[in-house]
Amino acid sequence: MRMTTTTLRSRAGLAAAAAAVALTGLLAGAGGADAAGSYISSNSGGANERTCANTGCGSLGYLSNGTGVTMLCWTDSQWVYPPSSNYASNRWFRVSSYVGTGYVHSSLVAGQTSVGHC
Repeated sequence: MRMTTTTLRSRAGLAAAAAAVALTGLLAGAGGADAAGSYISSNSGGANERTCANTGCGSLGYLSNGTGVTMLCWTDSQWVYPPSSNYASNRWFRVSSYVGTGYVHSSLVAGQTSVGHC
């Protein structure tokens, strides 16, 4: 059975509309936190996004509390002992934010998502 030109155009239009909806969903999340909502949360009001997974590394910029980040992967490096806390860890996340791609200590990222090792 042959498809008519009208049927083909209709299907092409539906496919284009579905692609536009999918692209809109991707672009809507591009400026903020990733789909699960990872963001900076610190008792001091924010965190430095660093060039490597160590407090001695340079800062790409300061991310205020609530700033969305996209978690890319994790690595174990320098141990950090946050003040007034019983939490200590050597886990750092490579993240992407509006200042670029760098590292933030795990204690400063809320809404953590599952990512692989860097």
